Amino acid sequence: MKNIRRSAKVLTSSVLKYWPQVSRDVVRGLLISILLLTLLVFVGTAGYRLILKTGFLESLYMTVITISTVGFREVDALSGSAPGKVFTIFLIFSGLAIGGYAIGTIAAFLTEGQLLNVLKGSRMAWEITNLENHTIVCGYGKIGTEVCDQLAALGMPFVVIDKDEARIDEAIGKGYLAAVGDASEDELLLRIGVRKARSLVSAITDDSANVYLVLTARTLNEKLYIIARGTDEMSSKKLERVGANRVVSPYEIGARRMAAYVVKPEIVDFLDAFTPGKSYGLQLEHIVLAKSSGLIGKKLKESNIRELTQGALVMGICKEKDKMNINPPGETVLEESNILLAIGSDEQLKALQDLAG
Repeated sequence: MKNIRRSAKVLTSSVLKYWPQVSRDVVRGLLISILLLTLLVFVGTAGYRLILKTGFLESLYMTVITISTVGFREVDALSGSAPGKVFTIFLIFSGLAIGGYAIGTIAAFLTEGQLLNVLKGSRMAWEITNLENHTIVCGYGKIGTEVCDQLAALGMPFVVIDKDEARIDEAIGKGYLAAVGDASEDELLLRIGVRKARSLVSAITDDSANVYLVLTARTLNEKLYIIARGTDEMSSKKLERVGANRVVSPYEIGARRMAAYVVKPEIVDFLDAFTPGKSYGLQLEHIVLAKSSGLIGKKLKESNIRELTQGALVMGICKEKDKMNINPPGETVLEESNILLAIGSDEQLKALQDLAG
């Protein structure tokens, strides 16, 4: 199983390459077989030219039929040459020995699943390079693992990158698209489609590495939505300065949650109802109003959203990059490109999405 997982990734110091790994022993055996066969053909051709005084093509022909033991008619010059016959015997035994070694190596390549590893790795490479509108998760530690699990629960496409092969083995074991590599490398980000990606999550534990990664990603894609992990206020400011759209401090969020459980545990449980994977039947979704929407120009209280969607509730409204207006008044006029923060079931939210155009 581990070999199959590793078949999906190969790393050089600067560029992620998608040619899958196979067993080193098998690769070494294949290379030695090719080298020995090439050397034997060269020695045989040179030997026949020297002993029989034949041309290059005739010498090569004699070498090939001798090594392969095909038994086709040899050149006439061999019939009267004792050294030629001795040399032919040497080639036959050498060809049998090297051929047997090559056949054994090829059989191991096929029976040990190496060929299957190559095919699986190539397929994953194709899937990674053809991703669009996806999320790049950099770092598969505790935070990165949870991010990937949540994205998988939502059915969103993503690829995870980490320098640690053991972590990538774990990610691939879950069925995730993953590769070993340094996420701060320009060529690596380009190969995994940073210019076609929707967002990037920088979950690396080192603050300086996060800053460099965010700066690199922002340079390659100005529209990329970047969420970065920060440990303190200073690192958060640096990350925002170099291009992060949002900075999340796991320690701060964890502390707030623990305090909230102490003060208002029921509210925390209510908010948990909208976490992916929960079975409360409710979802919290943001929906953008299109130009063609019939809601444009209407006041929120006149939109009849709850009736038309059979229950969807608009909790907030904002314009792009503006702060969300939670619990907006009924007099709020709906405009093109407004973002609606809505709560409802899957069916209710789908109906609201249809209304939004």
